[in-house]
Amino acid sequence: MSADRLAKQWSEEGYIKVVGMFDSERVERLKSVCESILDQWRVENPEKGEPGGGPESNVMRHLNHPSYGEHRLEILKAAASTSVLETASVIFDGPARFHCTSLFFNPIENSRDGNWHRDSQFRSDTDQEEQRHLNERAHAATGVQLQVALIENDDVEFVPASHLRWDTPEEYHIRKADEQANNRSNNMPGAIRIALKPGDAVAFNPLGIHRGRYYIDIPRLTLMLTYRAAQSPKVFDYFSDQPWFLSDGYLTGLSAKVRTFYKTYIDTYREDWLTNTAAKPWP
Repeated sequence: MSADRLAKQWSEEGYIKVVGMFDSERVERLKSVCESILDQWRVENPEKGEPGGGPESNVMRHLNHPSYGEHRLEILKAAASTSVLETASVIFDGPARFHCTSLFFNPIENSRDGNWHRDSQFRSDTDQEEQRHLNERAHAATGVQLQVALIENDDVEFVPASHLRWDTPEEYHIRKADEQANNRSNNMPGAIRIALKPGDAVAFNPLGIHRGRYYIDIPRLTLMLTYRAAQSPKVFDYFSDQPWFLSDGYLTGLSAKVRTFYKTYIDTYREDWLTNTAAKPWP
Protein backbone atom coordinates (compact mmCIF):
# COMPACT_ATOMS: atom_id res chain seq x y z
CA MET A 1 0.00 0.00 0.00
CA SER A 2 1.37 3.42 -0.94
CA ALA A 3 2.21 6.06 1.65
CA ASP A 4 -0.71 8.21 0.48
CA ARG A 5 -3.19 5.34 0.87
CA LEU A 6 -1.79 4.47 4.30
CA ALA A 7 -2.13 8.09 5.42
CA LYS A 8 -5.69 8.27 4.10
CA GLN A 9 -6.75 5.04 5.81
CA TRP A 10 -5.13 6.13 9.09
CA SER A 11 -6.96 9.46 8.99
CA GLU A 12 -10.35 8.09 7.98
CA GLU A 13 -10.45 4.60 9.52
CA GLY A 14 -8.04 5.00 12.44
CA TYR A 15 -5.94 1.94 11.70
CA ILE A 16 -3.57 0.51 9.12
CA LYS A 17 -2.26 -2.96 8.40
CA VAL A 18 1.17 -3.45 6.83
CA VAL A 19 1.84 -6.86 5.30
CA GLY A 20 5.41 -8.06 5.68
CA MET A 21 6.70 -5.33 7.96
CA PHE A 22 9.50 -7.77 8.94
CA ASP A 23 10.88 -10.55 6.74
CA SER A 24 10.88 -14.17 7.89
CA GLU A 25 14.52 -14.12 9.04
CA ARG A 26 13.95 -11.13 11.32
CA VAL A 27 10.71 -12.64 12.61
CA GLU A 28 12.51 -15.84 13.61
CA ARG A 29 15.26 -13.89 15.37
CA LEU A 30 12.77 -11.72 17.22
CA LYS A 31 10.61 -14.70 18.14
CA SER A 32 13.58 -16.47 19.71
CA VAL A 33 14.76 -13.30 21.49
CA CYS A 34 11.30 -12.41 22.81
CA GLU A 35 10.68 -15.92 24.10
CA SER A 36 14.01 -15.83 25.97
CA ILE A 37 13.24 -12.40 27.43
CA LEU A 38 9.77 -13.53 28.49
CA ASP A 39 11.22 -16.61 30.20
CA GLN A 40 13.70 -14.42 32.11
CA TRP A 41 10.98 -11.90 33.02
CA ARG A 42 8.75 -14.63 34.45
CA VAL A 43 11.59 -15.65 36.78
CA GLU A 44 12.65 -12.10 37.65
CA ASN A 45 11.43 -8.79 36.28
CA PRO A 46 14.66 -6.72 36.40
CA GLU A 47 12.69 -3.55 37.09
CA LYS A 48 11.30 -4.97 40.34
CA GLY A 49 13.69 -7.77 41.29
CA GLU A 50 10.81 -10.24 41.58
CA PRO A 51 8.94 -12.61 39.25
CA GLY A 52 7.14 -10.79 36.45
CA GLY A 53 3.37 -10.90 36.52
CA GLY A 54 1.60 -14.16 37.25
CA PRO A 55 -0.21 -16.94 35.41
CA GLU A 56 -2.86 -14.51 34.13
CA SER A 57 -0.34 -11.97 32.79
CA ASN A 58 -0.53 -11.12 29.10
CA VAL A 59 1.87 -8.18 28.66
CA MET A 60 5.36 -7.10 29.68
CA ARG A 61 7.25 -3.86 29.03
CA HIS A 62 10.79 -2.70 28.32
CA LEU A 63 12.24 -5.63 26.39
CA ASN A 64 15.26 -3.39 25.80
CA HIS A 65 16.24 -3.39 29.50
CA PRO A 66 20.01 -3.97 29.85
CA SER A 67 19.44 -6.99 32.10
CA TYR A 68 18.33 -8.89 29.00
CA GLY A 69 21.90 -8.65 27.71
CA GLU A 70 22.55 -8.67 23.99
CA HIS A 71 18.93 -9.62 23.33
CA ARG A 72 18.20 -5.91 23.75
CA LEU A 73 20.19 -5.18 20.59
CA GLU A 74 17.82 -7.17 18.38
CA ILE A 75 14.88 -5.31 19.93
CA LEU A 76 16.53 -1.91 19.49
CA LYS A 77 17.44 -2.68 15.88
CA ALA A 78 13.85 -3.70 15.12
CA ALA A 79 12.44 -0.55 16.72
CA ALA A 80 14.76 1.59 14.58
CA SER A 81 14.29 -0.36 11.34
CA THR A 82 13.52 1.53 8.15
CA SER A 83 10.21 -0.23 7.50
CA VAL A 84 8.89 0.66 10.95
CA LEU A 85 10.04 4.27 10.99
CA GLU A 86 8.75 4.95 7.48
CA THR A 87 5.31 3.69 8.53
CA ALA A 88 5.35 5.81 11.69
CA SER A 89 6.41 8.87 9.70
CA VAL A 90 3.40 8.43 7.42
CA ILE A 91 1.10 8.43 10.44
CA PHE A 92 2.81 11.46 12.01
CA ASP A 93 3.43 13.25 8.72
CA GLY A 94 6.96 13.68 10.03
CA PRO A 95 9.70 11.84 11.94
CA ALA A 96 9.03 9.56 14.90
CA ARG A 97 10.63 9.49 18.35
CA PHE A 98 11.04 6.22 20.23
CA HIS A 99 8.93 5.74 23.37
CA CYS A 100 8.68 2.11 24.55
CA THR A 101 8.69 -1.60 23.74
CA SER A 102 6.12 -4.15 24.91
CA LEU A 103 5.28 -7.82 24.37
CA PHE A 104 1.80 -9.35 24.34
CA PHE A 105 1.49 -13.08 24.95
CA ASN A 106 -1.15 -15.63 25.86
CA PRO A 107 -1.77 -16.19 29.59
CA ILE A 108 -1.10 -19.49 31.34
CA GLU A 109 -4.45 -19.37 33.15
CA ASN A 110 -7.87 -17.72 32.64
CA SER A 111 -8.71 -17.25 28.96
CA ARG A 112 -10.66 -14.08 28.35
CA ASP A 113 -11.76 -11.52 25.81
CA GLY A 114 -10.36 -8.09 26.64
CA ASN A 115 -12.42 -5.11 27.69
CA TRP A 116 -13.57 -2.62 25.08
CA HIS A 117 -12.06 0.80 25.73
CA ARG A 118 -10.59 4.03 24.42
CA ASP A 119 -7.25 4.99 25.98
CA SER A 120 -8.75 8.43 26.64
CA GLN A 121 -11.00 6.99 29.36
CA PHE A 122 -8.00 6.23 31.56
CA ARG A 123 -7.01 9.88 31.72
CA SER A 124 -10.47 11.40 32.05
CA ASP A 125 -12.60 11.69 35.17
CA THR A 126 -15.88 12.37 33.37
CA ASP A 127 -17.50 11.65 30.01
CA GLN A 128 -17.39 15.36 29.22
CA GLU A 129 -13.67 15.51 29.84
CA GLU A 130 -13.13 12.43 27.71
CA GLN A 131 -15.17 13.90 24.86
CA ARG A 132 -13.06 17.07 24.95
CA HIS A 133 -9.93 14.94 24.88
CA LEU A 134 -11.27 13.02 21.89
CA ASN A 135 -12.27 16.17 19.99
CA GLU A 136 -8.90 17.81 20.56
CA ARG A 137 -6.72 14.87 19.57
CA ALA A 138 -8.63 12.70 17.12
CA HIS A 139 -7.17 14.38 14.04
CA ALA A 140 -3.61 14.96 15.27
CA ALA A 141 -1.55 11.81 15.71
CA THR A 142 1.04 12.39 18.44
CA GLY A 143 1.54 8.75 19.43
CA VAL A 144 1.26 5.35 17.79
CA GLN A 145 1.38 1.74 18.94
CA LEU A 146 2.68 -0.52 16.19
CA GLN A 147 2.01 -4.22 16.85
CA VAL A 148 4.05 -6.77 14.88
CA ALA A 149 2.92 -10.41 14.93
CA LEU A 150 5.67 -12.95 15.59
CA ILE A 151 3.04 -15.73 15.57
CA GLU A 152 -0.02 -15.73 13.32
CA ASN A 153 -2.98 -14.27 15.21
CA ASP A 154 -6.14 -12.17 14.97
CA ASP A 155 -6.30 -11.01 18.57
CA VAL A 156 -6.83 -7.27 17.97
CA GLU A 157 -10.36 -5.91 17.45
CA PHE A 158 -11.09 -2.34 16.41
CA VAL A 159 -14.11 -0.23 15.46
CA PRO A 160 -13.08 1.66 12.30
CA ALA A 161 -13.55 5.44 12.34
CA SER A 162 -14.56 5.43 16.02
CA HIS A 163 -11.60 7.73 16.77
CA LEU A 164 -13.47 10.55 14.99
CA ARG A 165 -16.62 10.59 17.11
CA TRP A 166 -18.19 9.83 20.47
CA ASP A 167 -19.85 6.49 21.20
CA THR A 168 -23.20 5.51 19.77
CA PRO A 169 -25.71 4.43 22.46
CA GLU A 170 -24.94 0.77 21.71
CA GLU A 171 -21.20 1.34 21.95
CA TYR A 172 -21.51 3.29 25.18
CA HIS A 173 -23.66 0.56 26.73
CA ILE A 174 -20.87 -1.95 26.10
CA ARG A 175 -17.87 0.26 26.86
CA LYS A 176 -18.90 2.23 29.96
CA ALA A 177 -22.50 1.69 31.10
CA ASP A 178 -23.38 -0.09 34.35
CA GLU A 179 -19.90 0.59 35.73
CA GLN A 180 -18.38 -1.19 32.72
CA ALA A 181 -20.20 -4.42 33.49
CA ASN A 182 -20.68 -5.11 29.76
CA ASN A 183 -17.25 -4.23 28.42
CA ARG A 184 -16.26 -7.78 27.47
CA SER A 185 -19.32 -8.22 25.25
CA ASN A 186 -18.83 -9.91 21.86
CA ASN A 187 -21.57 -7.78 20.31
CA MET A 188 -19.73 -4.51 19.63
CA PRO A 189 -21.34 -3.05 16.47
CA GLY A 190 -19.03 -2.58 13.50
CA ALA A 191 -15.97 -4.16 15.14
CA ILE A 192 -13.45 -5.94 12.93
CA ARG A 193 -10.86 -8.52 13.89
CA ILE A 194 -7.47 -7.86 12.29
CA ALA A 195 -5.72 -11.01 11.07
CA LEU A 196 -1.92 -10.93 11.02
CA LYS A 197 0.60 -13.43 9.71
CA PRO A 198 4.13 -13.49 11.15
CA GLY A 199 5.86 -10.25 10.18
CA ASP A 200 2.63 -8.35 9.52
CA ALA A 201 1.90 -5.24 11.58
CA VAL A 202 -1.13 -3.27 12.65
CA ALA A 203 -1.26 0.23 14.05
CA PHE A 204 -4.44 1.77 15.38
CA ASN A 205 -5.41 5.06 16.92
CA PRO A 206 -5.79 4.30 20.66
CA LEU A 207 -8.59 6.87 20.89
CA GLY A 208 -10.70 4.51 18.79
CA ILE A 209 -12.71 1.72 20.44
CA HIS A 210 -10.58 -1.41 20.64
CA ARG A 211 -9.63 -4.48 22.66
CA GLY A 212 -7.37 -7.54 22.64
CA ARG A 213 -8.01 -11.24 23.16
CA TYR A 214 -6.09 -13.43 25.61
CA TYR A 215 -6.69 -17.19 25.43
CA ILE A 216 -4.49 -19.88 26.94
CA ASP A 217 -5.03 -22.17 23.93
CA ILE A 218 -4.46 -19.55 21.21
CA PRO A 219 -0.73 -18.76 21.10
CA ARG A 220 0.15 -15.09 20.89
CA LEU A 221 3.50 -13.36 20.65
CA THR A 222 3.18 -9.76 19.50
CA LEU A 223 5.95 -7.18 19.71
CA MET A 224 4.54 -3.69 20.22
CA LEU A 225 6.73 -0.71 19.36
CA THR A 226 5.50 2.65 20.63
CA TYR A 227 6.48 6.05 19.23
CA ARG A 228 5.61 9.70 19.55
CA ALA A 229 5.89 12.36 16.90
CA ALA A 230 9.38 13.85 17.10
CA GLN A 231 8.02 17.39 17.44
CA SER A 232 5.35 16.53 20.03
CA PRO A 233 5.76 17.46 23.72
CA LYS A 234 7.53 14.83 25.77
CA VAL A 235 5.48 12.57 28.02
CA PHE A 236 7.52 11.42 31.00
CA ASP A 237 5.72 8.36 32.30
CA TYR A 238 6.47 4.75 33.21
CA PHE A 239 6.93 3.91 29.55
CA SER A 240 9.54 6.59 28.82
CA ASP A 241 11.31 6.26 32.20
CA GLN A 242 14.31 4.32 30.83
CA PRO A 243 17.45 5.80 32.41
CA TRP A 244 19.50 2.80 31.32
CA PHE A 245 19.91 4.55 27.97
CA LEU A 246 22.53 6.66 29.76
CA SER A 247 24.56 3.61 30.85
CA ASP A 248 28.05 3.23 29.39
CA GLY A 249 28.01 0.87 26.44
CA TYR A 250 24.23 0.53 26.29
CA LEU A 251 24.13 1.28 22.54
CA THR A 252 27.36 -0.54 21.73
CA GLY A 253 26.82 -3.00 18.91
CA LEU A 254 24.36 -0.81 17.04
CA SER A 255 25.07 0.99 13.77
CA ALA A 256 25.75 4.72 13.71
CA LYS A 257 22.37 5.26 12.01
CA VAL A 258 20.50 3.41 14.76
CA ARG A 259 22.42 5.20 17.53
CA THR A 260 21.54 8.53 15.92
CA PHE A 261 17.85 7.62 16.02
CA TYR A 262 17.99 6.93 19.76
CA LYS A 263 19.99 10.09 20.44
CA THR A 264 16.78 12.12 19.97
CA TYR A 265 15.09 10.02 22.65
CA ILE A 266 18.05 10.37 25.01
CA ASP A 267 18.25 14.12 24.52
CA THR A 268 14.51 14.45 25.17
CA TYR A 269 14.52 12.65 28.52
CA ARG A 270 18.09 13.00 29.78
CA GLU A 271 17.20 15.70 32.32
CA ASP A 272 14.24 13.74 33.67
CA TRP A 273 16.35 10.62 34.07
CA LEU A 274 19.19 12.47 35.76
CA THR A 275 17.01 14.47 38.15
CA ASN A 276 14.82 11.50 39.07
CA THR A 277 11.67 13.51 38.35
CA ALA A 278 8.66 11.39 39.25
CA ALA A 279 7.24 9.71 36.16
CA LYS A 280 3.51 9.78 35.59
CA PRO A 281 2.03 6.43 36.61
CA TRP A 282 -0.06 4.30 34.29
CA PRO A 283 -3.46 3.19 35.63
